[in-house]
Amino acid sequence: MNNFYEKVGFAVIGCGLISQFHIGAIQEIEDAFLAGVYDQNSETARKTAKEAGVHCYGSFEEALEDSRVDAVCICTPSYLHASMACTAVEAGKSVLVEKPLALKLEDCDRLIALAKEKGVQVGTVSQLRFSPAIGRVKKAMQDGILGRLTRADLYMKYYRPQEYYDRGGWRGTVEKDGGGALMNQGIHGVDLLRYLAGPVNSIYALSATRVHDIEVEDTLTAALSFQSGALGVIEASTGDWPGSPRRIELNGECGVIILEEDRIVKWEVEGEKGFSLYEENDRKIQSHQDPGKIDASGHVCQIRNFISALQGEAELLVDGQDGRRALEIILSAYRSAESGKAVVLEG
Repeated sequence: MNNFYEKVGFAVIGCGLISQFHIGAIQEIEDAFLAGVYDQNSETARKTAKEAGVHCYGSFEEALEDSRVDAVCICTPSYLHASMACTAVEAGKSVLVEKPLALKLEDCDRLIALAKEKGVQVGTVSQLRFSPAIGRVKKAMQDGILGRLTRADLYMKYYRPQEYYDRGGWRGTVEKDGGGALMNQGIHGVDLLRYLAGPVNSIYALSATRVHDIEVEDTLTAALSFQSGALGVIEASTGDWPGSPRRIELNGECGVIILEEDRIVKWEVEGEKGFSLYEENDRKIQSHQDPGKIDASGHVCQIRNFISALQGEAELLVDGQDGRRALEIILSAYRSAESGKAVVLEG
């Protein structure tokens, strides 16, 4: 690690919408500093660098050659995640990769193995895991307060206009986006569902493109079984106007917990008295309608955890294997929808 005020040095690669959350988080954290930014669009890169008051790299290679840089945030379009992350790891940099970690499981495996070989960290962005409500529900699930889990359901009925896909040219394509509503919008919910309910055994999915002029699905429904024996459904869409907040419902023999985005909206447990819901925060997450309307504090918490892992003070809460697990569920759903048969997962 560099010795620039004993802080962890970052480079942000890709200067689109999501990069602003990384830049803001890095500049807020006392143990981090932003060395510079890079984007294939030089005008966008210069504008972002000027606004952030940092260096604008002329190439990805220049960023990796900067001795001040300990870690790289990969905020590029999805199809570039795996290749750019591997290049950064080869250069000895730890990487924090926006979702999805890759578009293929073999690329996840290659990146994870390479990072182990080089002795660096690979993190996958799933900032919702760091919300107080998710932490509270995770502990409840670990404590088994619902008894035997019977159902674990995810509903992501989002809305995106056609212009969202037309802008940039890569969203909604098989080659560059890797999928539609489930891959791009649904992956955060898929990660949370597995995080809270445990590994998925099998999945059977139906998908369709109902509203948009795109190559991939804008509507998907899946039935799944968990290793615990629980059953569940996943519903993902970007064509359900005006859009609804992400909802996760966890039902067991002893109670029910329901989350909307990062808020607990229902908590009823047999034998529990005096429990009252509270507002974990006053944040207004409206990403079901606008991808830019997410809360920035999740990225701050995740990057703090990432820094602690680099300094050997904590384990990564969301590592490369976690990114792979979420991707496996999504790709299995796509295989099922294509084949018309249930798909059994590795675990």
